[in-house]
Amino acid sequence: MPIQIALDSLKQAASGTANSATFLRGDNTFVAANVAANSAIASPVFSGTATGTYTLAGTPTIASPTITGHLNGANTGAFVSTQMFTTTGANTYTKPSGLKRVRVIVVGGGGGGGGSQSISTGSTCSAGAGGGGGGASIKVIEAASIGATETATVGAGGSGGNGYNNGASGGTSSFGSHCSATGGEGGIASAAAGITFPATGAGPRGGIGSNGNINFEGGAGSDGIRYVHYSMGGKGGDSYLGAGGANSWEYGGHAGRNYGGGGGGTATGPSTSAAGIGAAGAQGIIIVEEFF
Repeated sequence: MPIQIALDSLKQAASGTANSATFLRGDNTFVAANVAANSAIASPVFSGTATGTYTLAGTPTIASPTITGHLNGANTGAFVSTQMFTTTGANTYTKPSGLKRVRVIVVGGGGGGGGSQSISTGSTCSAGAGGGGGGASIKVIEAASIGATETATVGAGGSGGNGYNNGASGGTSSFGSHCSATGGEGGIASAAAGITFPATGAGPRGGIGSNGNINFEGGAGSDGIRYVHYSMGGKGGDSYLGAGGANSWEYGGHAGRNYGGGGGGTATGPSTSAAGIGAAGAQGIIIVEEFF
């Protein structure tokens, strides 16, 4: 005969209060939940070393960097091109479209070397001093301060002195009214003399740069030397971009090197009766570096 048990006898009443802040535990009791309703659950913390291969879904986005300082905004500008002026006298610089600024290098002409007198007896000699090196100036100029055209004047090198004559000074180089550099002084000539050491007095001064962010003075020409039966012309002064002409024993001086080097002085002795001619100084130059 089947056994019948009333279902009501299997029911167990749960204890506690059922609400949004409780849950029914396995012993049929409502207890408080540890996590409040609608609260955020902290991210899990993983420890150890991950291994294997992982694939990132989607397309990563990298924000554009922000550059500040001289490369940002109105100060943007990269070096792009150079114009050089080497023809002595006045030249014209035309400002190109889109120019932001220029850096200008100006070098004056070198002075010519001093001459030496002819020798009439076997007991004398003569030696001229070297010419001074051209000065230099470097300046950064914003495009707004540059005219549509600017005059770029390149100074010529000074000629050497002939016989008992000084060398000529080098010419001045300039870029508009922005910056300039004078040429070196001409070398001092030397008269024939007997035992004299050294020779011809203070060497000629170099040219001087002006109005630039950086200004240079050219090197002075060195004295000529005469001693008994020997003589040597003075070395030309160096410039920012060119070496001075080397010393010369009893012959014509050596020319100044490009750009702006002073010419070497000449020398005559018992074996060279004719008057000596000093060497020419090197011409100046203007370099315009352009930034866009």
